[in-house]
Amino acid sequence: MIADDSEAFRAKIKTILKDAKVGFYYYEAIDGNEAISQYVENKPDVVVMDIMMPKKGGIEAMIEIKKYDPEAKIVVASTRDNKDIIDEAIKSGGAADYVIKPFTASSVVGAISKQLLLGKKYVTKKTSKRRHREFALQMG
Repeated sequence: MIADDSEAFRAKIKTILKDAKVGFYYYEAIDGNEAISQYVENKPDVVVMDIMMPKKGGIEAMIEIKKYDPEAKIVVASTRDNKDIIDEAIKSGGAADYVIKPFTASSVVGAISKQLLLGKKYVTKKTSKRRHREFALQMG
């Protein structure tokens, strides 16, 4: 599922995943409330969640999704400027990984594929500057 209030962002993620042949069904949500209801109804394998959305933000939506399904695999998407918010998404929201906007196709495919194939969770109390630099370097 792709949860973001930007139609262009959702379309870009969907195109990247289709081109990489990752997934078959792509559910969409325009805010946190819709993300929760879409998750409960469809239980997607992976969620790409924007943090800053109207009505209910991504972190609040992640918390509710994780209450419903503690095994939910959520990859957050945010800008580099939101380091503290990304840390909060990992710590409180239970995000398994993240991608930094603007992103490359390979960073999106990599984060989602890792969740689909490995189910590994990136856990930290604080997101390190090195980790942010690694993502920045990967994005070109």
